[in-house]
Amino acid sequence: MRRRLLALSLSVTLAVLAALVVPLVAAYAEERAVRLHEERLAAATRFATLAGAPGLDSDPALLAADLARFDAVTTTTRTFLLDTDGTVVAPPGADLPTDVPGVDGAVRRALGGAPTSPPDPLWPWNDEPMVVATPIGRDAQVLGAVLLVEDTAAPRSEVTRRMVVAGLGGVLFVGLVAWLVAVPLVGWVVRPVEDLEERARDLARGRTAPAGRIEGPPELRRLVQSFNDMAASVEHSQRQQRELVADVSHQLANPLTALRLRLEAISARDPEVEPVLAETDRLARALESVIEVSRAGGFDRVAVQVDLAAQVRERIELWAPLFEGHLHADLPGDAGEPLPAVLEEDLVTTVLDVLLDNALKYAPGAAVDVALTRLGDRVELSVRDHGPGVAADEAATLGARFRRLERHADVEGTGLGLAIVLLRAQDAGGHARVEAADPGLRVRVTLPTGPAPGTSAATPGGAGPAA
Repeated sequence: MRRRLLALSLSVTLAVLAALVVPLVAAYAEERAVRLHEERLAAATRFATLAGAPGLDSDPALLAADLARFDAVTTTTRTFLLDTDGTVVAPPGADLPTDVPGVDGAVRRALGGAPTSPPDPLWPWNDEPMVVATPIGRDAQVLGAVLLVEDTAAPRSEVTRRMVVAGLGGVLFVGLVAWLVAVPLVGWVVRPVEDLEERARDLARGRTAPAGRIEGPPELRRLVQSFNDMAASVEHSQRQQRELVADVSHQLANPLTALRLRLEAISARDPEVEPVLAETDRLARALESVIEVSRAGGFDRVAVQVDLAAQVRERIELWAPLFEGHLHADLPGDAGEPLPAVLEEDLVTTVLDVLLDNALKYAPGAAVDVALTRLGDRVELSVRDHGPGVAADEAATLGARFRRLERHADVEGTGLGLAIVLLRAQDAGGHARVEAADPGLRVRVTLPTGPAPGTSAATPGGAGPAA
């Protein structure tokens, strides 16, 4: 927007400047042509007067010396004395320059008793000579004509210099206007809009959107104030929601723990209590998942220096016995090669635990492939099982909170696992997507290797978050 407004303001300035400068340059080019024509017409009239004087009309060649001296002095003019039939009588032996445009018309006009009119403006691109002619007469009788062919290179060069000076002056003027007026003015107008755009982006990503500076035009100041009020209201609502979930979870966790302890004591005497104890465990896991989901978009994420490859190897070794040889890993480089990144310390382990747990529950006995791939300044963690899988339209719905397929209703779970993966990846500045594979299901989690905007990160090589 800043560039467009600046281009628009400079275009308007250039248009106004051109509307002022072009007529001035055109007027100068026209005035220079008229002045040169008048000077040469005056000289031609003088020669015509001499040629028509008594005693010279019978022998116009007597003026040949004067014509030659005039041409030598001007150095840019060729002067001809013509008879009534258009033949050249002076300088002796000269031919009429019929190859010059406009000569024939000027001669006919002069022999008809009328001098030439002022020519068109002397533009640099028009290199045709100027033709000036006037009749020689006495007592209303035309005795011949005087013809001057003027080379216009010098005056055209002068017009060119004036055009260049005007152009450079215009460019300098536009540059000064841009530097002193356009850039500060456009910045004053656009700065609050850019600030609003950045804070709206932060707010959409769930990060804090601090109050913006109240500056700029009155309309934008009102817009900034309205946005500040809206952002404060949204952040207050989000904070209340998180606090409510945290408070409710805390209040539920204590009696749930007490209930579980009592059930454990009872189950030692009565095995029929075991299903109830299992349900309390399921409720505890669901409560933990709800707490994790409620933290999505929170501002308490702390990124540290981690080794992604080492974390993936550790989780693979931990889960491998449960898959009985069906868990395969494809990591970058040789075994033991680190893959550094700045992320939350438990992010990759949480994601892998959720995805491998899902693969174990929904694709029992099937092969599972885990791959960690470098993608420039990002990495992709992929987990694919070769089980029954899901259809493409079903895969598009997975990841929503508490979303479970009907055929998986008897499988233990809360329906929050994939939602946690998607939200944690988003909070880290990456993204996750669920795809239907043939056969099986694939989940791709793309993460940045650097800290996500809005998180506090450890210094490279550090062991903890930055102070």
